[in-house]
Amino acid sequence: METLKLYMKIVMQVMVLSLIISMLGSCSNGWSVGNLSEDSTMYSYVEIIDKDSTSHFYADKININSDNWCFTHSRWETIRKK
Repeated sequence: METLKLYMKIVMQVMVLSLIISMLGSCSNGWSVGNLSEDSTMYSYVEIIDKDSTSHFYADKININSDNWCFTHSRWETIRKK
């Protein structure tokens, strides 16, 4: 009986490990959840060049004097019109 419990424990560990490896190993670029994936070609971007020639990419709808997500720097940035 103890041998069967040990065998079942090992089988469960192998199954969990193989599930984790298959989930992590199937990631390419972007994220995926249940065959739904986020791909950068699904979005329209607006490029803004700063005074110091720094390029910023934002979503296609920009809010002036408000926070906007900069895809280049992966952070919220405020766009101001001068």
